[in-house]
Amino acid sequence: MNPALVLTPLLLFGLGLLFVLPILLKLLKTCKVEEISADWLENFSCSSYHAMEGLLSDEDFDFLSRQPGFDLSLYRKLRRDRLNIFKQYLNRLIVDFNRLHAAARFLLAQSSEDHSELVTRLLWLKVRFSIAVVEAQFSYGLCCLGFRCLAVKSAIRHLEEMSAQLSAIPAAHAA
Repeated sequence: MNPALVLTPLLLFGLGLLFVLPILLKLLKTCKVEEISADWLENFSCSSYHAMEGLLSDEDFDFLSRQPGFDLSLYRKLRRDRLNIFKQYLNRLIVDFNRLHAAARFLLAQSSEDHSELVTRLLWLKVRFSIAVVEAQFSYGLCCLGFRCLAVKSAIRHLEEMSAQLSAIPAAHAA
């Protein structure tokens, strides 16, 4: 058996794990309820994350390339800056999801009613969000290698769903 056939997949798996490990650690980090203020909950909006989707849009780069004095170094700098902005957005998206998830769990724990179905729904939402974030991280890696796609819509959609679930909890208690 050729050792390269065995070592190559192991090496690729190891590199992939090293690339995804920081994101996985952020996803697994639990948020303390004390870190969530009523002011933050009131002002939280998922809409600020929609800007992530267009950070590497072809339109911006096409416009830049048509400008007088266009320089390839300017294109590279803009791309690098936007990738850094995307990474910051992704980190903030994870923190905000974890905060919303912690707030929802806290509210459910305070209730005397049985909300096991909602707890299960929140758990699966966390799993789906985590998968979407890992996909976004791989997409980010591909963008760093020169590809233009950024797959983040799914992660944003799950954040919106988490926000809606949290908003529905107090309404369920009032009923």
